[in-house]
Amino acid sequence: MKKTIALAAIVAAAGLANADTLVIDVSGANSWGFQGDAQNEIMNVLVGAGANITNIAWDVNLTTIGLSWADENNMGFFGNSVVVNPGAGDAFTVVNANYAGSVATDFTLGGDGNLDIEFYEIGFDDNAGAIDSFYEAGSTVTITYTPAPSALAVLGLGGLVAGRRRR
Repeated sequence: MKKTIALAAIVAAAGLANADTLVIDVSGANSWGFQGDAQNEIMNVLVGAGANITNIAWDVNLTTIGLSWADENNMGFFGNSVVVNPGAGDAFTVVNANYAGSVATDFTLGGDGNLDIEFYEIGFDDNAGAIDSFYEAGSTVTITYTPAPSALAVLGLGGLVAGRRRR
């Protein structure tokens, strides 16, 4: 009886998805042109197949180049399903300006488990064919996610099989 209760607890715990965080260093990432520009930098971050992204937070230090303004810089996540504009409202050039914030999200990654982040400009591409802005050292993005339920279910099934094999 005690073993049955313990196994049931393992299965129940496996069914609960606990949030996890992933801190991504975006220092040195450059923004070149408008969304989809071939020169833009895209970061591919492996989070896990079927992971549900519930929050995106940023703490970045942005520098613009030439006539580019802080509010022209964007980060697009997961095919631009979520767009973050760290310097929103700052219609002027900046040097190592800090921006922090977060946004609640609700999207699920595909089978490859990759989260793509595109760094791009909106409004004006002030430096055509050249870098418009970049993230200084210490710039991070923090992703909060829950693993795919199927991965946790496999853990629970493994507990059931282990308990069954002992009998």
